[in-house]
Amino acid sequence: MGTSPPRRSAAVLAAVGAGIAAGVLGTLLHGHVLYAGGAALPVGALAALVLAGCLFLLCGLWARNVILAAVAGAVAYSVVALLSTSSKTLILTGSSEAAPGLALAGNIWLFGVLVVTLGAVALGAVVLRPLRRP
Repeated sequence: MGTSPPRRSAAVLAAVGAGIAAGVLGTLLHGHVLYAGGAALPVGALAALVLAGCLFLLCGLWARNVILAAVAGAVAYSVVALLSTSSKTLILTGSSEAAPGLALAGNIWLFGVLVVTLGAVALGAVVLRPLRRP
């Protein structure tokens, strides 16, 4: 029929690793802003959210347990929150008149992690739902 799900310890370790990777890589990626005319387009933040959402969903589907998608998201959010408090200011949040595009990208990344985590959990629940036969 198919392969069996991974052992719980391996699945939890993978979810933690994916959360750390998503948090760090997304933080590095989110600051890429494309300027078209006078408008700042936060393409890096959107790409970071797609990357994070895919990693979260992959964890849940691989383990066949949507809780692990939530674990990966919680770890990523913790990493992002920790990095946002850095004195080096890796994530610019709030509003900024000097760099409004970067502030927008920072807010999208910081708060978007929660949204994509919920989305990964919901999509994983739909995909993993047992098929009903008529």
